[in-house]
Amino acid sequence: MRLKISAPQLFATVSLLLILGVAVSIGITQSSFYKNAIIERDARTVQDLVQALVTGRQSEGQLSVTDLEEYDTDRAQARLDQSFRGLTNVMGRARIKVFNRDGTIAWSDEPRLIGSPATRHTQDLARALRGEVRAILFDPEGAPKNPLDVFPASPLIEFYVPFSLAGGEPPGATSGALALYRSSDDLTDTIAKGQNLLWAMEGVGGLILFAALYGLFRRVYYGKRKAESQFARLSAEHTRLMQLERLSAMGQMVSEVAHQLNNPLVGVINLTELAQRELHNPERMKELLAEVRKAGADCRRFVQSMLVLNKVARAEPQLIDMARLVHDTIAFFQQSLGGEPRITMEATQGPVMVEVDPVLIRNALFNLIHNAAQADPAGHVTVTLVLEECAGVPRCSISVSDCGPGLALEVQNRLFTPFFTTRAGGTGLGLSIAKHIAVLHSGSIRAENKREGGARFVISLPLHA
Repeated sequence: MRLKISAPQLFATVSLLLILGVAVSIGITQSSFYKNAIIERDARTVQDLVQALVTGRQSEGQLSVTDLEEYDTDRAQARLDQSFRGLTNVMGRARIKVFNRDGTIAWSDEPRLIGSPATRHTQDLARALRGEVRAILFDPEGAPKNPLDVFPASPLIEFYVPFSLAGGEPPGATSGALALYRSSDDLTDTIAKGQNLLWAMEGVGGLILFAALYGLFRRVYYGKRKAESQFARLSAEHTRLMQLERLSAMGQMVSEVAHQLNNPLVGVINLTELAQRELHNPERMKELLAEVRKAGADCRRFVQSMLVLNKVARAEPQLIDMARLVHDTIAFFQQSLGGEPRITMEATQGPVMVEVDPVLIRNALFNLIHNAAQADPAGHVTVTLVLEECAGVPRCSISVSDCGPGLALEVQNRLFTPFFTTRAGGTGLGLSIAKHIAVLHSGSIRAENKREGGARFVISLPLHA
């Protein structure tokens, strides 16, 4: 069975491991730095003590470079003993050795070591004689045994500090080095306490960082989950509302279709009943059958309009010259109506290339021109084609203006509603189809009243689909 891990649990595990790794690496680095800093501090303290001691003795004329070089004389030993004997009071002291520049022990609290090069760390001594301060932690238990140089069994720290005496060559050069061996118990205890404090601070800091990051992640994660849940719920609600709206629109359309077909069908039924009673009157029969034919023609025209509305949902755009399409549509309309009313076309010079479905655009434009002609049959219709830019997008606008009575406010609000019409015998689908065609081409259509009278319908289309 696969173990499922949630995103917060995965984040907690990964972040905790990362913080632990960083805290451990920083803790190791800081612990090492702290240990070295404490040891170096003690070494500098010993150096300052030794330098102050020899400087004071030299200023009193009680110590010189010669005493280090001629250490085997009684006078030199007496002066060296008086100079360095005070260091034997250092807490935890285990051994003191004073080396001259040759690396030979000129004085020690263990007289048997005087005159020998006895030291376990010759390289550190050499570096001290070159002016460096050295400090070494070591355990005498594991060191080679020297019967003349016996140490206690506890761990020690060994300081090698240089000192200078006036009169040396060259001036200011290191005159010798002092090695001080002392118990490291106090020092290691101080280091351990400091390191424990550092680790505790690292741990507390890491936990605070983890808690802050995890808390932030939880807020962001569950906030996102909540937002996604709300968005999904809103999407579902929106989808449901859209479905209800579609069903409502479909129901309204079915109702309108039924109404539009019912009226002529009722007339057909009534006319046929009348025709049955007038079988003996052929002339009356002809009149009634003519009315039946007219009602059937109305039904056919309505069904054809519905079929056109269905075809609007499918467009096959191609690059065409819109100026030519408008010109051809006007010419076709005038031929179909015998040249009335008078139609004027105003367009920019040259071709206007637009990516549209020419059949659908011609249908929409024909409907607008037809409506304008019916608004004022004896008037004048103007079709204008212009190029403009809207929100940085180049567009082509086709406006159809008439000189009729204009549009009432209550009519403007319902102009593009399917089946809405103010004209007797109209289907109410022409403007609705025109709007669908415009929207299908990512365009728009609007209706407005002109200041000088009449109405204007404007189709705005982007130059490229």
